[in-house]
Amino acid sequence: METLFTYRWILGSLSCVLLPLLGIVGVAGTRWHWWPYTLGLMLVVAAMGLALLLLPLALWHRQWLAALPPVILLLLLFPFILRGLTLPAIHDISTDTEQPPPLTAAARLRGPGDHSTDYAGEALARQQAATWSTLAPLTLPYPPEQVHRQVLALIAKRGWILIANSERQLEAVVSSRLFGFRDDVAIRLTPVENESDIHTGVHTRVDMRSASRVGKSDLGANAERIRAFLVDLERH
Repeated sequence: METLFTYRWILGSLSCVLLPLLGIVGVAGTRWHWWPYTLGLMLVVAAMGLALLLLPLALWHRQWLAALPPVILLLLLFPFILRGLTLPAIHDISTDTEQPPPLTAAARLRGPGDHSTDYAGEALARQQAATWSTLAPLTLPYPPEQVHRQVLALIAKRGWILIANSERQLEAVVSSRLFGFRDDVAIRLTPVENESDIHTGVHTRVDMRSASRVGKSDLGANAERIRAFLVDLERH
């Protein structure tokens, strides 16, 4: 009886204390830059492995409280695992893959261990097109000056950090919600003549690029960021 009690106590402690601690420390340490992001990811992976080990043991011994943390953790991680298995391992997305907006200001902020801001070319463009075929430039029936003001307002609304602001291009830094990974965004405004518009005659083509500084795959974050921003800009 004493052995069984000790076993259940250990199982409960691992599940209710160590498992959440690994996940929280892994995320918090990476977000606050206490260590390299790879260590934070390793701690989260270790927590996932521990959850996969503890869950069947807890269910076998009918330790329902001990089974709860592994279930919660696996449910939280499942969407990320699914994206990692189904999406291409790329981290640089652009609405213009032939002449993507340059990440000029971002290049000065990237460190030795970060990705280059140079676009990877045709191979990357093919991978993007195969997954996000509908991602395209947005043309608005307003002059660049007006669109520029709208873009600035949306950047501020999202809490992005503006690092470059010229007449035809803006750049910003975005931090991911969970780990605080920093991604760089460039938004280019190109005037487009439109003779059918009797009011201004000038429309604006908006191209957007979003690229991660670290990591092989962005798990779709950059494409979703561009899609959401352009949808909001069109409605603005």
